[in-house]
Amino acid sequence: MRKRSLGPSLLESVLKTYAVKLECSGPLAMYARPDTAGHPTSYPVPTWSATKGILESIAFLSRGEAWFCPTRVEICRRVGTPGGWVSFQRYAFNYGGPLRKRLSVKNGSRMQVFATIVANPCYRIYAEVRGARADGERNPRHHLQHLFERRISQGRCYRTPALGWSEFTCDYWGPFRLEWETDDALNVEIPSMLTSVWDRPRDGSYTCCFAQDVRIERGVLSYLL
Repeated sequence: MRKRSLGPSLLESVLKTYAVKLECSGPLAMYARPDTAGHPTSYPVPTWSATKGILESIAFLSRGEAWFCPTRVEICRRVGTPGGWVSFQRYAFNYGGPLRKRLSVKNGSRMQVFATIVANPCYRIYAEVRGARADGERNPRHHLQHLFERRISQGRCYRTPALGWSEFTCDYWGPFRLEWETDDALNVEIPSMLTSVWDRPRDGSYTCCFAQDVRIERGVLSYLL
């Protein structure tokens, strides 16, 4: 039986990496640490799942045949400004969910919650498009990459990107800006960091996944998955 060889176009589609990148910023951000419970405190950098959500707010495929896999994120500072630190601030909001005391739920009164959030963050996100390989004329990974890049160039999105909590919407998302640079003076160690709340990138079951001894080195966090 004669073996079939991969033609140049098919071989290229198998080996090619489909990469995307995005810069985003906003006045506030919140990536809550589960161990801070009733007084949530943010990680200094977005979790893997939060970063994936930012990218999917620009573009995604509803059937999930291709998806974004964030590979790293860079914490940025304005060019010419001192770095080496992340700015946090206090934030208060009224909570009306089921975790209130029984009497508060019965009376319809809200509970005030205090949180510690990140102020004025700017991130540069890098990701690969993963999923199904090219099948004949269909290439879901190339399609998602092209859809993402087209919407970025047009200033469009599926929904307004948010930095963690949905109320903390971005004031900018798009190509890299010259007035921002990676904060190479920033080095932070995080003993335990939530990466994702699902066991698979698509159609997953609820399972919290953590990474241990996470390091932000020279302003860069690499997601090791």
